Amino acid sequence: MKKRKIALILGMCFMAASLQTGCGGASKDSVATEAVEAAPMEEAVYMEDNGTGMVTAGSSAEMKGEAVEDIAEEAGTQTDTQQEEVGTERKLIRTVELNLETENYDSLIEGLEQQINELGGYIEYKDAYHGNYNSKKNGYRNRHANITARIPANKLDEFTGKVAEIGNITYESESVEDVTLQYVDLSSHKKMLVAEQTRLMELLENANSMEDIITIESRLSEVRYQIESMESQLRTFDNQVDYSTVHINVEEVEHYTPQPEKSTWERIKSGFGENVYRVTNGIKNFAIEFVIAIPVLLVWVVVIVVGVIVIRMVLKKKNKRDVEKVEKKQELFNKKVVDEQVIENDNKQ
Repeated sequence: MKKRKIALILGMCFMAASLQTGCGGASKDSVATEAVEAAPMEEAVYMEDNGTGMVTAGSSAEMKGEAVEDIAEEAGTQTDTQQEEVGTERKLIRTVELNLETENYDSLIEGLEQQINELGGYIEYKDAYHGNYNSKKNGYRNRHANITARIPANKLDEFTGKVAEIGNITYESESVEDVTLQYVDLSSHKKMLVAEQTRLMELLENANSMEDIITIESRLSEVRYQIESMESQLRTFDNQVDYSTVHINVEEVEHYTPQPEKSTWERIKSGFGENVYRVTNGIKNFAIEFVIAIPVLLVWVVVIVVGVIVIRMVLKKKNKRDVEKVEKKQELFNKKVVDEQVIENDNKQ
């Protein structure tokens, strides 16, 4: 009979825990009644050794009534606790996303890391592209970074305010997830499993047969596994609630993106300033590129000068040859003329 009693208690523990988890809003009596009715009760008389050698008899109806009362009381306590916890403290997970522009990339990254550390947060993920001088355009290297920071929830607003002071926020969004019901449900289920674990430990101490020990230990292992799993989920919730997540996309720019203007004068002023900036920046970049290119220009100047000298020498030499040829031809022509005159004179004589 004692084996039946142990099996009966295990069944009631298991069913009570299952029904409490799935039916948090059910009434006390319905939860308790379903748990007991689901257990393998029999209308026979159960015999139990009370430890003194005497045998105490009790009908299944009496045991069922006591079980209903005990489980109803426990279910009611858990339900009241759940309602109280829901009403007193909300479990909110806040997630913020920021797109940030900066004209001074190194200073902004350093400032972000400093603010995160000062507020008691930490960097969970960082992905940075530092660029290279081959990709340098208009005086900057177009560097960018993606940072995921965890900030204490009570200091999140302070952090976003600090970020707005050191950079230009072009996009900002925030989402809030309420996990209060899931958290309370897990906590309530965990408490019931801890109570069941305590009862199983007591049964294990009083078990006499190997079969009873194996049965109780099997259920005890399942309960401990579920408790550890729920504790892990609760720790995850606590971390997400206590530390808000902030995704920051940082981009290095030549100058900040102008904000929307409201009046004609402000538009003229902004446009004029923008064009002045472009002209002065163009002159500055030209001067910088010119200074950078001076070594190359010097090489080209030397090459051009040497080329001009060589070409002039070649042309001078060619002109000299041409003059010599002309003089030689003139000399031959003059000699021929003289010879012809001599011959003509000789013929006249």
